[in-house]
Amino acid sequence: MITLKNIVKKYESKTKSVTAVDGVNLEIEKGKIYGIIGFSGAGKSTLVRLFNHLEKPTSGEVIIGGDNIGQLSP
Repeated sequence: MITLKNIVKKYESKTKSVTAVDGVNLEIEKGKIYGIIGFSGAGKSTLVRLFNHLEKPTSGEVIIGGDNIGQLSP
């Protein structure tokens, strides 16, 4: 199972901050098929990158199989 708890992902630059994902809570069960839909720029790709540990959340937890991946070594 993949669990997201209060996930926030912000991208920062010198002049502005953009929130790509804000306060997402989600559980994805093993063996099920899911789809992520939304408008362009809604954070769909960022959400998937968080599952894959290609991005780290600004805050919140990504838990895969009971392990908080934010606490794992790359």
